[in-house]
Amino acid sequence: MVRTALLAGALAAIVASSWARLEQPRPELGELLLVGALAVAPALVRGRLRIVAVAIATLIAGSVALDVPFRSASPFDDRDIVASLLSRTWEGFLSFYDVTVPFEGIAQPLMHGALLMAAFTFSLAGALAVAARRPPLALAALLLGVGWPATMLPGDNELARGLLILAIGLVLLAAVRPGPLKLRAQILAGGAVVVLALTLSASGAVAKSQFVDWQSWDFYNKPDAPVGVSYLWRADYDGIKFPNKRTRVLQVRGSSRASYWRATTLDSFAEDHWDEDLTFASPFQEGTRAEFSTEERALMPSEAGDPGKWTRADVTVEALRDRHLVGPSVPIAYDTRRLPQVDYASGAVAIMPRPVSRGDEYTAWGYAPRPKPSELAKSPAVYPPVIADEGYYRTVERGRLAPLFGDPRQRQWAPETFAFDSSLRRYEPLYEEALEIAGDARNPYAATVALEAWFRTGGGFTYDESPPRSPPGVPPLVFFIKQSKTGYCQHYAGAMALMLRYLGVPARVAAGFTSGTYDRDQRVWNVSDRNAHTWVEVWFHGYGWLPFDPTPGRGNLSGPYSASSFSFDANGARDVLTAAGLAATAGNLLRFQLGRDSGSTSGGFTPRDVGRGPGEQGGGGVGTTAIVIFVLMGLALLLVVGKVALRKGRSLTKDPRRLAGAYRRELVEFLADQRVDVPSSATLDELRELVAVRTGVDARRLVESLGIARFGPASAAAAAAKRARGELRLVRRRLRHALSTGERLRGAFSVRSLLAR
Repeated sequence: MVRTALLAGALAAIVASSWARLEQPRPELGELLLVGALAVAPALVRGRLRIVAVAIATLIAGSVALDVPFRSASPFDDRDIVASLLSRTWEGFLSFYDVTVPFEGIAQPLMHGALLMAAFTFSLAGALAVAARRPPLALAALLLGVGWPATMLPGDNELARGLLILAIGLVLLAAVRPGPLKLRAQILAGGAVVVLALTLSASGAVAKSQFVDWQSWDFYNKPDAPVGVSYLWRADYDGIKFPNKRTRVLQVRGSSRASYWRATTLDSFAEDHWDEDLTFASPFQEGTRAEFSTEERALMPSEAGDPGKWTRADVTVEALRDRHLVGPSVPIAYDTRRLPQVDYASGAVAIMPRPVSRGDEYTAWGYAPRPKPSELAKSPAVYPPVIADEGYYRTVERGRLAPLFGDPRQRQWAPETFAFDSSLRRYEPLYEEALEIAGDARNPYAATVALEAWFRTGGGFTYDESPPRSPPGVPPLVFFIKQSKTGYCQHYAGAMALMLRYLGVPARVAAGFTSGTYDRDQRVWNVSDRNAHTWVEVWFHGYGWLPFDPTPGRGNLSGPYSASSFSFDANGARDVLTAAGLAATAGNLLRFQLGRDSGSTSGGFTPRDVGRGPGEQGGGGVGTTAIVIFVLMGLALLLVVGKVALRKGRSLTKDPRRLAGAYRRELVEFLADQRVDVPSSATLDELRELVAVRTGVDARRLVESLGIARFGPASAAAAAAKRARGELRLVRRRLRHALSTGERLRGAFSVRSLLAR
C-alpha cells in the first residue's frame, strides 16, 4: 500500500506539473494537489470497490475542474453530469487549437478545466497501473502524460525534465512489480542508463528537436464535401458559432513569420456598431499590380516605399466566399493576375465585383515595421491632415470627433459632450473606464499598451463566443466593459478601439484572420474558418498603422510592440508605462507577460495558431510518422484495457459456479498470451499439470478451489470461489515473476487470449 501510494504520487506529481506549464499564471497548487489526490485515491482501494472509487473520483475531479455542480449527479436532477463533463472537456480541448500556450486560465476557463482533467486522467491511469503491478502500463501513462504537454510548449530545460522523466520511468519499471526489490542492482543499472542518456542527448549527432507535432492532429479536419464560407465583417455582438468541422478557407504561401491576414477595416463607429466606411482609392497600377505606397503615403512611414522590405503572400482561395481580397497586415500592394476587375478603397482594401471562388489565386504584399516600445514611446502625438484636419479615425459617433491626444480641450470636451448629447451620454462609463486606465499616459503608446494589457490580463475578462446580450438601452460595448466582462474578439477589439478614440488616439478595427497553421513541409499557412478574427490598428507617427490585439488568448503577433506578441518586450513596456505616469499599474497590468520573463526575443512557443517555420527555434515535428506512432500506442493501450475489462466483466457475478469458470478462463488466457495453448477439453488436473510443466509454478491449491467451487456442494461453493480468487492472484503473481520483462510485455499486448477457448 505504501509503495503504491509513493509511486502513484510521484507519477501524478510529474504529470500534473507537466500540464501546469501550459497555463500562466500556473494553476493554484491546491487544485493540482486535489486533482493528484483524487487520481491516486482509487489505487489505494482494493477489490470491486476500486471501480466505484474511480467513478466517484472522476466525477469530483470533473466537478472541480469544469465547474459542473456535483449535485447534478443526483438521480433527482434533470441535468446529465456525464454529458456536461464530456462536452465541456471536449470544448476545452478544441480550444488548444486556437489559443496560444501558455494560455490565460482566467480568460479560458474551459481550457483550464481540460488541462486539469488531462492531468487527472493520465495520473489515474498511471496510479491504477501501479496498483495492478503493471510496469508497462504505468510507463505508458507516464510517457503520454508528460510527453503530450511537452510537445505543446517546449521549454529551456528539456534535458533536465527528460532525465527526470527517465529516472521516474526506470523506478516504475523496477518497483512496480511483485516481490522484493533488488535495490542495489536496480540503482546501478538505472544510474548507468541515465548517464548514457545524458551523454547521448548532449551529442549533436543524436540530439533532436521536438519529435511530436501534436497540432497536426486535426480533430475536425476538412469537411466531407466542398463548402463555401462567407463573412459579414460588420461588428455583431449577438454571438458566433463555428461548425464542428474545421473548413480551410485559404492557403497562403509566404514567410514563416506569423501575420494577420487582413480583409478590411472598420473605420466608422455609429449606432453602437463598427462598420466599413470605405472610400474609393486610385493606387498606382501597372498591369494587374496595384501599389498603395503613394496613395496612402500620408498614413505610411517612408520605409513603406521600399519593396525590399515588404512581406509577400501568395494566396490560393479554398472555401472562402467573400468579395474582399486578403493580404498580410498591413497590406500595401496586390497583384490580381487573372481575377476580374478589382476595385480598391482607402486603407489598402481590395474588393471584387463578385465573391472569390475556389482556386482563385493572387499575390498580396504587406509592410509591418517592428519598432521597440522605447521607440514607440518617443513617437509624438503629431498627425497628418487626414486625421488632424479631416477627422478620419477619430469619430466616436456619426459627426462627433474627439480631440486628439494631448489636446488640452480633451478633459473639458468629454463632460460637455456627455451632458448635451443624449446619444453619447450612454458611453460615458466607457470613457471613464478608459480615463481611469490610461488617462494619465504621457504618450499614445503608453495608453495603447495599458488598455491592451488591461483587456488581456488585468480587467477580469473571459473569452466567450456566446456572451449574454446587453439589456435594452445599454450599448453592447458598455455592457461588456462594465457588467458582463465576457465576449469574443468583436467585443474586445471594438471596445479598445473606441476607448482609444475617446482618449484622442487614432484607431480602427481590422477584420480578417489569424495566421492559421504553418505546414513546415509545404511552407504554407493553412487558414480555416475558425481563424476569423478582429483586432485593433493604431496609428503612430513614423510607423503608420500597427496591430494590437486585446482578445485574451487569441491574437498572435510577431512584433515586440504589442502585449499579444510572442516577442513582446514586457520590461520595455513597463519602463514606458512607468515613465508615462502609470507606474502604479504597470506591474499589475503586465504581470502575465512579465511572469513569462519575456525579453526582446521570442519565447519558445508551439501553438497551433502560429506554427514555426523551418529553422526557427523549437524544431519541427515528424507529422505523419508521429501520428502513426501515437495511434499504434493508443491501440495497444486500448487492447490492454479491453482485455482487463473483459476479464473483470466475467467476474461481476455472485454465482460461484460462474466465478469458477471465469477464473479458469483467466488462467487459460494468461497462458495463451505466453504461447501456452490449453485444449478446451482439458480438465482442471490437466491444466494444473500443464502449468507446472511449462512454467514451473504450482497451481494445485488453485485447481482444488476451482474444483469445489465448480462441482462441489452448494454450501461449500461460495467459500471455495473466494479462495480460488486469492489463489489465482497468487498464481498470476508467481507466473509474472517467472517471466522475463520481454515476455511480460509480449503477453500484455498479445491478442492470442482473445481467441482462446
